Amino acid sequence: MSREASGLKEDRKKVFNKALKMASGTMTSRTLGLLRDIAMAAFFERRITDAWAAAFRFPNLFRRLLGEGSLSVSFIPVFIEARSEDPSGVRARNLANGMYTLLLIAMGSLTFAGVLFTEDLFRLILSADYAQISEKWDLTVRLGRIMFSFVFFVSMYAYCSGVLNSLGSFGLPALAPALLNIAMLAFTFMPGEWFAHPGDGLAWGVLVGGLLQATLLWWALWARGYLPRWQGSLWSEDIRKVLRNMLPGLVGMGLLQFSTLVNLYYASFLPEGAISYIYWADRLLELPLSLISVSIGSVLLPTLSSLRSLSEREKFIETAQESFLLNLFLAWPAALGLFFLAQPIVEVLFLRGHFSASDALATATVLKVYAVSLVLHSCSRVLMPMYFALKNTIFPAYASLAALLLHISLAPSLMQSQGLVGLISAGVYAAALQVLLLWFGLYRRQVAFDGRELIKSCAKFMVSGLGLFVVVKIYEGLGLEKNQGPQVLALGGIIIVSMTVYFAIAALLRCEEFSKIRQSFRL
Repeated sequence: MSREASGLKEDRKKVFNKALKMASGTMTSRTLGLLRDIAMAAFFERRITDAWAAAFRFPNLFRRLLGEGSLSVSFIPVFIEARSEDPSGVRARNLANGMYTLLLIAMGSLTFAGVLFTEDLFRLILSADYAQISEKWDLTVRLGRIMFSFVFFVSMYAYCSGVLNSLGSFGLPALAPALLNIAMLAFTFMPGEWFAHPGDGLAWGVLVGGLLQATLLWWALWARGYLPRWQGSLWSEDIRKVLRNMLPGLVGMGLLQFSTLVNLYYASFLPEGAISYIYWADRLLELPLSLISVSIGSVLLPTLSSLRSLSEREKFIETAQESFLLNLFLAWPAALGLFFLAQPIVEVLFLRGHFSASDALATATVLKVYAVSLVLHSCSRVLMPMYFALKNTIFPAYASLAALLLHISLAPSLMQSQGLVGLISAGVYAAALQVLLLWFGLYRRQVAFDGRELIKSCAKFMVSGLGLFVVVKIYEGLGLEKNQGPQVLALGGIIIVSMTVYFAIAALLRCEEFSKIRQSFRL
């Protein structure tokens, strides 16, 4: 084996193994988050869950934007470059300290303003119809004011996570949000009389959890000798590079998240429960999306950034293509499973307490539409790091802006004709446009994948997915979920069998992605 081929194989192993570690941490966090959502749906009526979901939308926007987006993609390539060009580490530490100081100033000011002007902010993102329901509106504003300080803590978490990712640590940053979910779950179970108003405990859980997850990563940086410090001198060339990339990065990664505010605004026109249904369906979508695409995309960025700094163009393209195909290989069966098993999944997880059969039907309907978008969102999550590694944050911003404008233009008409389903469908069309623009943008920049290899691999994925589809249809025809044993056992069984069939067919077709996953588990 040549030295170049050996190096490429080693890069592949690094991406797969780091993604696996990150996915393991993410799985723990998401499982706890799912338990939290189950408890919230059962213990609280729709008025309270609608208010909490609406109030949490803006802090959650910053969690996704900073924790999974623009801060990391802007900071990591410059930080890695600084470390490689200055082995003493002084330049990298100055960059880390400068960014920390800027974040303290900016996010501290934003948090203070958000707490002070919470009601004015909510009047911008919620409809006048929603504001006219005085009891629900007052509850939303109060919960939002409590939770807005989470924005500061999540920005500190995102900063620490970006530094740790740059240093090659992915497991702990992915696991840290588990503390957020543990805190929220604990506060959900606390007696209501402990708090001044119903639902207040849900908000305080968010605040305490944000503090805990930021503290954990702060300790991790201290252990590695990268504990940030206040720095008076801010305007170094490296910081300017990060800021130049961050603004379009905020647009590129953030506009995908701003679409959730579009959904929130239009959903606030719909009957009670619509905001909650979108929230729960979105949470179920986030589980596979975070485990697969966010994990792969997060570990891919530092790897591609290193390859670019070494001018390894061929290895850059091959590593990116392999990660893209691995993402598709895993996202495809997840999307099929969410679509065809939406109703039993929602019923098994949520159908208890205040969560009724009509709530289950509405949430499952939204989940089916979200399942269609899973593959699209997963593709954009892996394509964007390629641009960011090339230090191009402008084009992804344009692509995201075009998608957001399409979402906004389609949402009113589709919602008028199809209600809640139409609103969510507008986001699917927007996601499709974004992926197409990102895909063809890479070709224009001469970073093109091997088309023949892509078609060959995707054909194998489709055939494997057909096997999964047949198994699910047999399950539905036999009615096992209704006639034989508890529904939870039947659902668990069909998920295991269908995934086994999918991977078995992929193995028979000699699907390279399956072989790489198997090799990663052996390492």
